[in-house]
Amino acid sequence: MIFTARKNLKLDVSDKQVEILIGCLLGDAYLTKLGKIQIEQSDKQEEYIKWKHQELASISYSGLKEVVRFDKQDKRVTKSFRFWTRQFFKSWRDIFYRGGCKVFPKELKELITPLAIAVWYMDDGSYDMKSNYMFSTESFDLQSRIDLLRKLEFWEVEATLKNSGKLRIRSKSLKKFFELVGPYVHQSMKYKLP
Repeated sequence: MIFTARKNLKLDVSDKQVEILIGCLLGDAYLTKLGKIQIEQSDKQEEYIKWKHQELASISYSGLKEVVRFDKQDKRVTKSFRFWTRQFFKSWRDIFYRGGCKVFPKELKELITPLAIAVWYMDDGSYDMKSNYMFSTESFDLQSRIDLLRKLEFWEVEATLKNSGKLRIRSKSLKKFFELVGPYVHQSMKYKLP
């Protein structure tokens, strides 16, 4: 896929990179108004973000940067790592953010592949002691959550929307879900699988 910036700058992005970026944007990543994608993970996910950076190095600026923050309320220091893609994704900004809210981009629904879903799950997926496997989708509007649920159904994974705004994988679909994303889950994130 070719992305452009200004008049004659072009960036060739592989299919795999597009899938990873979409998974990141459904998850923790942020797309600036200028078209840069910020990818950041806690220092606990250092190996995972190193994998992302390695996969996206050809379309990114410099290496990983360590970010140290001090939370005045908790009196606690947190660390994370982040990097930025090059400034070629402005066209995606308009379809991922509408009215100041993050949305599921129907224009890109064909690009929601098992790899994209796996990255999304590694970013925003979790499970609890009752074996409820969920995606944090609270930042999306209701229609986007419904559309995401339908996209999972396309891959034969049934899910429900919880009142909390989370999307929960139905127990009867867990085997199918793990078969779908399992091959793409990074070694350091295997703890999110059963």
